Amino acid sequence: MAVYLYSYAVIHFWNLATPRAGMLIAVGPAALLMFLVYRFNHELNDFWAGGNLKESTQTIQRITGENDSYYSASQEIRETIDGFDEKAFAHHVGIISGLTLAITLPVSASLAFGTKGLLAGLLGAFLAVWGLSMQSYRELNRLASDLSVPYEENYENQ
Repeated sequence: MAVYLYSYAVIHFWNLATPRAGMLIAVGPAALLMFLVYRFNHELNDFWAGGNLKESTQTIQRITGENDSYYSASQEIRETIDGFDEKAFAHHVGIISGLTLAITLPVSASLAFGTKGLLAGLLGAFLAVWGLSMQSYRELNRLASDLSVPYEENYENQ
């Protein structure tokens, strides 16, 4: 959403299109971002949460003793893992959106408003990284760390 709003603001400010056309054009960068995150979801999981995810995976394999632990698990555990994938997708979008805004916001603001725009853009970049990227990164790593918990609880009771 942040990338869409930013794209629309740039299009609208520079009068690159009519307001309605600007709304449609602004969908492009956001849709591209979401497509790339969808396409590279597993690679992004390894990149952002690799250590925690690897520890959880090793714990799961130690508990189950199987390489096919997803398909041999109960429906409840599979739903937990699928939920992780869905939440991971959202957090990847948040991380990359924050980083994208952190790079583009100061540049576009300085082009539009000079030094004051640069300062405002840097403030906006800080807020984007802190509000989107850092929060999503922390939550993604927390989710990756907790991924083995349903296995531990399920196999502990057997």
